[in-house]
Amino acid sequence: MFRFVITALEAAFLTSMAVAVLAAKRKASLNRYFSLFLALVSLWLLSGFVDRLISQPSTFFVTMQYRLSYAIATFAVPTFFFFGLVFMRGTKPSPWLTRLVYSAASLLAFICFTDMIIRQAEYREGSYLVTNGPFYALFTLYFLLLGGAGFFCISLKRRRSRSIDRSRALYILIGFGIFFVLAFLLTIAIPGMLNRDVTSDYTFLAVIIPAAFTAYAIMRYRLLDVRIAMRRGLAYLLALVLFGIPLLLLYLSLHLFWTLDPALERAIFMIALALIVAFAPALRELCNRLASRFLFASLYDEVGLLHEVSGVLTRNPDIREGASGVAALVCRQLRLEKLAVIIPREIFSGKGDWSMGARREGDGYVDFREIDYSGSPLHRLRQRPLVLEDIAFDEEQPDADAHLRHEMREKGLVACLPIRGTLGEVGTLLVGNKARPASLDPVDLAFLRQLSDRLGIFIENYLLSAYLTAQLEEARKFQKKVEELDQFKTDIINVTSHEFRTPITILNGYALLLRDHCRDFSERQREECIQHITNACQRLTSLLNQFITISRFQRKEAAMSMQVIPVREIFDSLQANLGGEESRRLASEIEGGEISVASDRSYLMMLLKNIVDNAIRFSPPQSPVIMKAEREEGRVRISVRDFGMGMDASQVRNIFNPFDRLEDLDKHQTGTGLGLYIVRLIADLLETEIEVDTRPGEGTEFSFRLPMGPGRSLKPQSQS
Repeated sequence: MFRFVITALEAAFLTSMAVAVLAAKRKASLNRYFSLFLALVSLWLLSGFVDRLISQPSTFFVTMQYRLSYAIATFAVPTFFFFGLVFMRGTKPSPWLTRLVYSAASLLAFICFTDMIIRQAEYREGSYLVTNGPFYALFTLYFLLLGGAGFFCISLKRRRSRSIDRSRALYILIGFGIFFVLAFLLTIAIPGMLNRDVTSDYTFLAVIIPAAFTAYAIMRYRLLDVRIAMRRGLAYLLALVLFGIPLLLLYLSLHLFWTLDPALERAIFMIALALIVAFAPALRELCNRLASRFLFASLYDEVGLLHEVSGVLTRNPDIREGASGVAALVCRQLRLEKLAVIIPREIFSGKGDWSMGARREGDGYVDFREIDYSGSPLHRLRQRPLVLEDIAFDEEQPDADAHLRHEMREKGLVACLPIRGTLGEVGTLLVGNKARPASLDPVDLAFLRQLSDRLGIFIENYLLSAYLTAQLEEARKFQKKVEELDQFKTDIINVTSHEFRTPITILNGYALLLRDHCRDFSERQREECIQHITNACQRLTSLLNQFITISRFQRKEAAMSMQVIPVREIFDSLQANLGGEESRRLASEIEGGEISVASDRSYLMMLLKNIVDNAIRFSPPQSPVIMKAEREEGRVRISVRDFGMGMDASQVRNIFNPFDRLEDLDKHQTGTGLGLYIVRLIADLLETEIEVDTRPGEGTEFSFRLPMGPGRSLKPQSQS
């Protein structure tokens, strides 16, 4: 009765595992077959102990019980075979193979209820006497063939796989290998040779171990690695030896050889408790490191490796250099083909994803730091890890990560782990295959998850520092802009007060002369006064137009009308708008035939006019000013050259600033220092750049480039 209760509890546990496995992925073939296998094994367990409920079971009852047990086994063994087949292929088996195998199993199960396999079984004096039938050898062969085929599929999977399934296959082989060997020996081979069943009870109790282990393996991507458990156990024993036993000896010594005052004793133990709390983290770290060195040293010391990782990240203020150095270090220790740290563009508002890591090249590793613009879905932030597994898929079961798994296989990746900071995910850790013939195992995954957490802290700190630096830079730019605006306002007041004073003084002076002496002046004198008044008004109008133009550009209210413009028309219009002497000084050249540009006519005229006015004003009266247009790699280069005094480098740096003039304020000719500032604003609007080529005493050339427009080809022209 006691054995039946134990067996019933074991069967109930296997049934609950079958339900849990099926609930994990209802439509996955792997889960279905293993769940069915667990259910059949639980029935097989119960069928072997039903006779224990009866004090004196009859021969017929025991015989039918054995036949039922064998019939259930005929379905359990092919189910295990299909489990191994799905585990190897990753997809469900073909329907024709399923029908063929289960049809053969049904036929053999029917034969099990005849005397062809078990002729008779009876319970006598605490043991079972079994008489085998003529087909007993056939059943044994069937058991060995299908069970062996299942094991062959799992072992083949272990040889071929580069993913976590390699480790999973090893544990399944070990667990079920032990079970099937025991089951064959204790329920078939030994009873068959002795014609007495005295060993099968022990097999029933052993089935729980491999079944539970495999269920855990296929439901979770991380397997229970015995090496980790042994390491932690050794670390615990070391902590006990290094800390616990000395404290116990100290306590016993004090009580045996020294009579303490109770108050002093409490004080000593309070101090000891404080020391335990203070040194517990350091002791734990020390014991883990010692355990890593003494037990499975080839697995690498993950505690020491994490310390090295922190050291590399601390020594490199740039997270990209630090992450690539860490990747190279980890690749060497874990023998990975590739390891990459990805910070996606949504984290730092960039145009590409930061990709830092290391890859194997020959016998060594090369680190890399690059910007990835591919937009790969593997680079996006994830909340849960994705480990490349060859099983747990089903063609009928939609897989939300199927495209990611496909891309991982193409790129030689086996894991995609989230990198988390204190505020959430900040990146992704892409893990490549291990060097053959090894594969990623649970120890590696456990370390890589710790590595991703460590990286998350440093990446988050770096991004926060970069954000604060950018904000500080923005604040400095804003402060500089405010200072420039304040200086601009001061310069406006100074320049306008100076520039407006001269024409207003002229207007006032000649107006007073005409008012008081108009009748005394001759006609020629009156015309001269009116001409001076007209020139002063034109100068005021020009000043006001410059300020209005600058205001419109600064408020970004300048609208453009793009059109194709012949350069010859622009040059001719500029020359026509100049006075007689200035017009004679201006020359124009167009190389390579007639050239057109795509631009805004009014803004292009304004830009060239300001450059030409500046060139005429700062060059000797008799020297020419040359406008030139030439083709240059699909664009048109337009230049204005004078032969004046030229400029040095310090002057060139400031000529495009507002209110900056090359001559002294008290000695200047007409001008406010806004002409070249307007040139800069128009160049920004036309999306071009003004280049200045100058040397002191050799003159100056201003040039810029515009898109070429269509035009007919003519001979080179020159006009002066």
